[in-house]
Amino acid sequence: MNDPSPDLIKDAEIHQSLNQNQLSNDELFRHVDKNNDGKIDVNELIQLLEKGHVETCPKKRVAIARRIIDQGSGSSDTSSLTFQQFADYVLKQEKKLSLVFRNVDAAHQGKFDAEDLVFYFKKLGITVELAEAKKLVEKMDQDNSLQISFDEWRSFFMANPAMLDSVTNDPHEMLHYWRSALYVDLGESLYGAPEDASTEDGKWWKNLIAGGIAGAVSRTATAPFDRLKIIMQYLGSRQRMSVLNGYRYLIKEGGVRSLWRGNGVNVLKIIPETALRFAFFEEAKKILKKMQNKELSTETTIAERFAAGAIAGFLSQTVVYPLDVLKVRLCLRRTGEFSHWTDAVKRMYRFEGPKAFWRGYVLNQVGIIPFAGFDLACYETLKNLYIKKHNHQEPPIYVVLGCGAISSFTGQLVTYPIALLRTRRQGQIVPLPNMDQSKAHPIIPATQMLKEIWHNEGIVGLYRGLVPNILKVIPSVSISYLVYETVIKAIP
Repeated sequence: MNDPSPDLIKDAEIHQSLNQNQLSNDELFRHVDKNNDGKIDVNELIQLLEKGHVETCPKKRVAIARRIIDQGSGSSDTSSLTFQQFADYVLKQEKKLSLVFRNVDAAHQGKFDAEDLVFYFKKLGITVELAEAKKLVEKMDQDNSLQISFDEWRSFFMANPAMLDSVTNDPHEMLHYWRSALYVDLGESLYGAPEDASTEDGKWWKNLIAGGIAGAVSRTATAPFDRLKIIMQYLGSRQRMSVLNGYRYLIKEGGVRSLWRGNGVNVLKIIPETALRFAFFEEAKKILKKMQNKELSTETTIAERFAAGAIAGFLSQTVVYPLDVLKVRLCLRRTGEFSHWTDAVKRMYRFEGPKAFWRGYVLNQVGIIPFAGFDLACYETLKNLYIKKHNHQEPPIYVVLGCGAISSFTGQLVTYPIALLRTRRQGQIVPLPNMDQSKAHPIIPATQMLKEIWHNEGIVGLYRGLVPNILKVIPSVSISYLVYETVIKAIP
């Protein structure tokens, strides 16, 4: 590296011919080839990516592993790489790294410093402050010279062959990897730990907008299922009704428009609920990692995601819960009972007090953790089963939607009795003087309510309204996904 103007590509080829790179590749190959069968397969690459925290998203790990196999073998039908194929793939990416190094080393001194780095990214239209550039240099500076030689450059990126194709083709991807890389000792090699995928681009507002619109469209499209479910949950055995008879009754009582009663409030709470859940989820992940003395850039485990999701759900639901109670009251009302949803709020507050807006709150919060747990566990299990049975190919969209629908239904099935008790509690009106007593029902403890349902209706009573709830799962998931993808692509 003393030559002031080295031809780095040629230099890399000379190293290859002298077997120096071959030795390094051989060591890396043996490190990846866990079963010592002389081949590297998709599973071994995924394990490398997962163990080294090179990529946080399981889907991306599978895609990266498949890309390495396909590029290294030259075929999309191959499931493993020989040593020579792996070495050829690494050398090809090393040549690309050499070109990038030459561009950073604008003075052709065989090394660069933080100022060179700032200038390089500035030419690409990417702003990197000098203070950050110094930190980036420190990450790969092995001899504390504050200057990076080609060997140091190569060692930093070549330690993660699974990411080479991305970082050598996209300067933004390279900078993202560089910024987030932390050294994790895994034996002979060092592997980077990128930040969690959910915060990698800072475009959280896109997810919020797309999620809000998708939720609004999805809930509006499936509102008739939701209203019938609530009515069947609340009435129970007092008025046994089938799905068809239920819809006939609702249309006869208030017309077709009555099927969407309460949907306005349901849509109204989407944006604040989505925004709060996202914000609380991100903060909860950070707190959980700090409690475990983990770096914030480490991959979020399934257990951490579950805990963070439960915390986010608990807090966001607390903020919007009064709107949920109001939605149930509007769904249960008869035509002409309220002139407007604000009229319902005034009457509830006047006749029942502020406590009316928090009825069923405890039951609602109790159901969050088991639902989140079963939903997440079922989704991950189904998706992983498909991936393993299909040679680690990324599942098509209909499989992803199917996994989401089944996992959502499973979570609801487990927690449905809790949701039913919550709905009945939300709909109960305390009998007060000067009220129509036929509309009032005494507030009873949840345990007593459960006993009465079991005694009078049996286990069927705990699942009243399940059929319309099942009917809305697939269209709800499908519509939500399609709208979300359409909106997220339309946002610049």
